[in-house]
Amino acid sequence: MSVERSVPAARSRTTPLRAAVVIVALVAAAAIGYVAGLRIGAVHELLFATPTEARRVAFVREEPCADRTCQTLWLGNTRDDAVQVGSLTPGTERCEEIAWAKDGLRVGFVINGYQLRIFDGYTRKPVRSVNLIEPDGTPTSRFVRGVTFSETGAAVTFDECPRGRSGCKSGLAAVR
Repeated sequence: MSVERSVPAARSRTTPLRAAVVIVALVAAAAIGYVAGLRIGAVHELLFATPTEARRVAFVREEPCADRTCQTLWLGNTRDDAVQVGSLTPGTERCEEIAWAKDGLRVGFVINGYQLRIFDGYTRKPVRSVNLIEPDGTPTSRFVRGVTFSETGAAVTFDECPRGRSGCKSGLAAVR
């Protein structure tokens, strides 16, 4: 007498390989999502400065916006009460230095290595913008560093330096 019954299909040897590929793909997707999530919410404080004889703070924050990073300028008595006083054009403007007057009356942000944007330290309002050196391109072949306000806040001294080599020279500019 013959015995008839259903015989299960032979197990495929590629099933474990497929499972491994799926697991690796899921882990990779999770890692990419994690890194993208960190990038989207990341806010970094790039620069921070305080005057020597006053209780004030100035700082520059950088955060992702669209496909670039955006920088914003902040002023306050403390980090907690600081307010945004300006934002820089993404991709074309960068803050490279913050300079305070000793008494905290004026603060200047050096933009793109040549322009000084001055704010009142108490009212947090813009005072004026001054090109300390003439720009000669983007980026410029020279840049400004070491900005220091005079005792009266009417002028600033600075070093004008070539990019990529030594040879800085002193500079002075009226800012009132």
